[in-house]
Amino acid sequence: MTGRIKIIRKTTSVVDGRRQQEEQDFFSCWCDVKSLGTNEKYNALQIGLENTIVFETRACDKMEEIRLNLKEFYAVYKGVEFKIYDACPMFTDDRKYQLKCRAGA
Repeated sequence: MTGRIKIIRKTTSVVDGRRQQEEQDFFSCWCDVKSLGTNEKYNALQIGLENTIVFETRACDKMEEIRLNLKEFYAVYKGVEFKIYDACPMFTDDRKYQLKCRAGA
């Protein structure tokens, strides 16, 4: 199944001595929606990650930036927010990235 995923960047700034969090659209791209592998799924269930999904996207500089700064980003797919907990290039095809996410950012 394919769809469009939107990556949002959260930034924190200090204004008048108070923290303010701002969100801005960082990247929007097409992706293939996959599920976790069998072993990964059982491991995710054991640690409490029930609603886990994998987005497969093309590799680019923005994906590398997401991989290096995971805490600053979350994904939106069909109106649902997903917290990105892992972003890595695929072992079989280095031109693609996998974003592993769980529902409820």
